[in-house]
Amino acid sequence: MEANELRNRIQGNVVTATDNEYENLRSAKGWNQLTPKRYPRLIVQVANEQDVIEAIHFARANQMRIAVRGGGHSWVGFSLREDSLLIDLGRLKQTSIDPVARIATVQPTVTGRELHSQLKTHGLSFPVGHCPTVPVSGFLLSGGLGWNTSTWGPGCFSVTEAKIVTADGNLVTVNQQNNPDLFWAVRGAGPGFFGVVTEYKLRLYPAPRAITTSTYFYPVQHIAEVGAWAGSISGLLPKELEFTLFIAQAPPHLSEQCRSEKGYVAILSAIAFVDTTSEATAALNLLESCPVLNQCVEKEIIQPSSLDALLDLGEMLWPKGHRYLVDTVWTNSPPADPLVIVRDSFLHAPSPKSLAVCVFSTGAENNASTLPDAAFSMTGRTLFLCYAIWEQQENDAVNAAWHRTTIAELEPFAVGHYVGESDIVAKPTRVERSFAPANWQRLQALRLTFDPDGLFHGHFSSVE
Repeated sequence: MEANELRNRIQGNVVTATDNEYENLRSAKGWNQLTPKRYPRLIVQVANEQDVIEAIHFARANQMRIAVRGGGHSWVGFSLREDSLLIDLGRLKQTSIDPVARIATVQPTVTGRELHSQLKTHGLSFPVGHCPTVPVSGFLLSGGLGWNTSTWGPGCFSVTEAKIVTADGNLVTVNQQNNPDLFWAVRGAGPGFFGVVTEYKLRLYPAPRAITTSTYFYPVQHIAEVGAWAGSISGLLPKELEFTLFIAQAPPHLSEQCRSEKGYVAILSAIAFVDTTSEATAALNLLESCPVLNQCVEKEIIQPSSLDALLDLGEMLWPKGHRYLVDTVWTNSPPADPLVIVRDSFLHAPSPKSLAVCVFSTGAENNASTLPDAAFSMTGRTLFLCYAIWEQQENDAVNAAWHRTTIAELEPFAVGHYVGESDIVAKPTRVERSFAPANWQRLQALRLTFDPDGLFHGHFSSVE
């Protein structure tokens, strides 16, 4: 294999393990600092679609398997595969907006904040990720559980078309009419997708004109009661309400009141994505019926907000430059019992920055039978997400052990997982359980059809 041969064929850059910039590129410095010890043989920083085609032909000719990295935001470093050719899409960041048709044409490594900043000038919006630095690439491939999901749906269902370079090195356009099988797969297949997406066309939505929030801070000891009530009313709430219960560190002015609970507080958040203050008030007033409202230590109700402010909040909850482990559980169980497990676990969390999120479905019941026909197919009434977040390498073992134990205790409640935020490296069975059984079988059949030689790395079958 001669890396110079590929360098001469592309406009981008080829980096080998002996090059000075290799380690920074390999570890994608700036996001999850818990970098896997897996080492690609080549990293190809493509500049355009033709570079992707050349990289695929080169890999096939040299019997190398291919991994693909979008923005390097994968919690588990999925794109780092041993001895692979890593196609790095980091330079593909162009966006164009057609405000009349309400369509955005977006390359894969445009972040949620970047997309939003362009859409808001046209009064438009899209369900970008809660963490603003998440690019559209892996986010959409995994389903795309973003802001206002109950109304707009997972982001992958707003993909109307995509350009994909396939395993045979052909650039194809996929939509409902052209290459419908690939279109079905690209909407939610997860990070092991068997191709390289170089462009998405996205359906856009009118931006809500009166985003409004209500936030209630409760002692952690009452989280099961709050969660049981929240679960009982979530289906009665309008779908325009995003309804979430967090365990997080209390804001500084409440830290003394939460000292006995290791500084943690239960935060009930409701965000109305509506057009008028009266709509917001009517929806958010329902939260005043909580039976333990008298235990609330502080509330901030009916507060005007914006998607910019919500993205700022996401950046605070998931800061850069830290070490992360994450896993998820979809459940149809009443939320009180799993919340007791989460509460007790967080009272022994080794890092105060760790975070738990319980997302309630609002509006009509959200289940797989009501979803569009696409690879994304696993949901439940409630989604639990648990993040271990810490800073120092010497604390890796204790945080990993705590996180494993917490997730193991939640397993009995699981009906499935969300492939975009589950530890599918340590637990490969998470992948299959992120899809409805029939969708998983179809996905495997399509892999054999479109990549019969296994050129693209699939999902992990074991830790590599």
